[in-house]
Amino acid sequence: MVQECKIIKDLPSGGQKNVQLAEHPTEGRVVIKRGAIKSFTSLERIKREVELLSELKSEYYPQQHHFNIDVKTKEFEIVESYIEGKTLRDSMAEFKEPRKIFRLLDSLIKGLSIIWDKNIVHRDLKPENIIIHPSGLPCIIDLGIARFLDLETLTKTISPIGPCTPIYAAPEQLNNNKNLIDPRTDFFALGIISLELFLGVHPFDPNIVGNHYSIVENILQNNYVLETGFVKNNNSISELANKTLKTQPYQRFRNYQMLIDFISQQEQL
Repeated sequence: MVQECKIIKDLPSGGQKNVQLAEHPTEGRVVIKRGAIKSFTSLERIKREVELLSELKSEYYPQQHHFNIDVKTKEFEIVESYIEGKTLRDSMAEFKEPRKIFRLLDSLIKGLSIIWDKNIVHRDLKPENIIIHPSGLPCIIDLGIARFLDLETLTKTISPIGPCTPIYAAPEQLNNNKNLIDPRTDFFALGIISLELFLGVHPFDPNIVGNHYSIVENILQNNYVLETGFVKNNNSISELANKTLKTQPYQRFRNYQMLIDFISQQEQL
């Protein structure tokens, strides 16, 4: 399939993958990802991601078209649909109002519930991994470090930190408490993203928290802000943060239906 594609341009690389935008004669615009297989673990993560995307067939996720491994060169190539739109990072100014934040959050949970129901945790939710389609629908990308709770863990127990983007990770990821990983780990990331959209800055940023710790240290110590000198506290956003950003998973929303119900209540206010 790759041979039939006409390369248009290089795209920002994700992780250890080289990414290109291309045109396919029948599938239209696609994204080609190539990279080296450096270990059994990296290969297994790639295979799990590919198999999951091939199974999902959802508008909330890219569609998988092709996957191939070159045994001789130990390289892989993936072809998936190109998602039209901008990343949430580049669209943050459009989601500052609480009602827009809750509407986006509602859509994200609808998309994420598809994998949560399969006992899979994304583990890498951040503005760069959410693409906002021109229709307003979010598309969730990069499931490369997703945790498949029904499969054998791929993270070494002795690792000091679990797979994650540290400044959007829950404490259980940062401490590599593998047994605590579940959908509530993703709730934590959604809490950070929602509060960051509202404030316009990362809520654990030491520059606004007012200390000399790093963002990661503030996450571990539960130091975050609900307002800044430019943005005043909003009760609904604050309640969302306080119910998603708890240090211990058991203190957060117990399941995504409770999170959905909470959002529904805020939209009716």
